[in-house]
Parts: sequence; structure tokens; C-alpha cells
Amino acid sequence: MFGTDEANQKTQNGWQKIKCLGSNCQYRQKKQVGPPDCRKVGWLKFLIPKVSTDRIWLMRITSSQSIDSLNQYFSLQKEHRQSVKGKYILFLRKVENSKNGKTFSNYIVDIMKKEDFISNTLPQNNKNSQPQSTTNEQIVNNTVVNSIKKENEELKTKVSNQNTKKIAKIEISENPDIDKCYYFTNHHTETFMKDGKPKEYFIGEFYDMSDKPVNLIVKPELIDGILKCGIGSVFETEIQEFNDKKILTDFKFVQNNEKDAQKNIAA
Repeated sequence: MFGTDEANQKTQNGWQKIKCLGSNCQYRQKKQVGPPDCRKVGWLKFLIPKVSTDRIWLMRITSSQSIDSLNQYFSLQKEHRQSVKGKYILFLRKVENSKNGKTFSNYIVDIMKKEDFISNTLPQNNKNSQPQSTTNEQIVNNTVVNSIKKENEELKTKVSNQNTKKIAKIEISENPDIDKCYYFTNHHTETFMKDGKPKEYFIGEFYDMSDKPVNLIVKPELIDGILKCGIGSVFETEIQEFNDKKILTDFKFVQNNEKDAQKNIAA
């Protein structure tokens, strides 16, 4: 992901390798109309051991702000002599930009170690929380986490104020039991036999905090609440097992990692 001293230039003979002059290059300078002729291109390389242990995955990133954000994060890790090995969460962070006197918002790719992401987005019990090291505070107390916390608080307020006729009041868990927490990623329907007749059930697709996937049959009275909180939500759950099926019998809302990922979800 970190920069090199090489660039690709298109010529009559195709793409040629040239030395990159960085921000001093004439092709990187802003023009009066339109973007610069040359743009940054970054490649994020990573492994997904559960999918393949002998394959390197590549993510092409063309957003200059995203590239700078990722580089800054990994540079900070190395400055503090912390290993960059581990599990990470990729997410979209909302940023504001100005152009020609107008301010607008967009989203850039950002990254954080999974344990830091969870510990700083889930509500913490002040009595049970452990003091962090100065190094961790410097990493965590950046604009990424502050933005996530702000969005989480806004979403909590929104959810707590929702009490319509169709949707029962959604309870919020302030001190969640991590072992009971599941991350909502998608949903579908399946048909099972009940009393000798086929019946369609709503199936929620979840991951536990160890990244283990699990499908849960959602009780009908809970479906609207689950969908209202949305894809990306973390729930503290109560689960019952019946035969070989797992049934979600109750839940409490914890937080949402992808607030704007999907606003209108159809059952």
C-alpha cells in the first residue's frame, strides 16, 4: 500500500514505467478545468485465511483521501512498533470536502484492527473498562473513531425514539455480553414443514464476534425491529435451539457499523 518511486505513463507504444516525482510532477498539478492528468492508485494487499491460505487478495483504491488515510494508519502502527499482522475491519468513513466555496460529503475507505474497532464502538461499562496504554490512545483517539462514535450515538438516539404501531420499542443494550453479540449482514427466507404443511420463515444471516457465520430463524414479531436497525447492526441476542435450528427469540440493539449501508430493506 505504501508509495513507490515508479509510475505508469501512456505512450504511443502503450504503458511505460517511469520514475514518479510525486507531488512535484507536472502531471500531478491541478488544472483550471478538470482533475490532474495523473492520479494516485493504491493496492491494498491482504489475506483471507478462511477462504484460502495460498492466495493474496488485492483491492484497487483510486481515492487519494482513502490512500492517504490507509497509509497514515499503517505508518502510525509502525512508528509505535506495533505489528500490522492481525484481523482488520474495512469500513467507509464520512468526510467533508470543499470545492469552489461549496461543502459536500463523501465516503472514503478506512481501516482499523478488529479488536480496536469493537472495543471503541461498543458501549463500555466505566466500572469494568480497562485503562488503555498511551500508545493505544494515540491510535484510537483519531478522527476515524470519533466519527464512528458520533454516528453510533446519533443512531442510538434515532432507534430509542422509534415506537410506532408496527414496530415494538427497540431496547438498547448499554453493557452487552460480547458472547451473545451477533453482527447482522443479510437475510433471506426458507421454507420448512410445520404440522405437515410448508411454511416460509425469515432467516437472519449473522456473524458472531469470532467471525463465525450463523443463520437464525427470526420470530415474526422481531422482524420489523431487526430490519429497522438495518444491515451492519450488532445485536445482543437470546437464542433457543429446536431440533437442528436456531431461533432468535429476543434482541437488544447495540450499535450499527454501517449506518447508511442500506436504509430501506424489504422483508
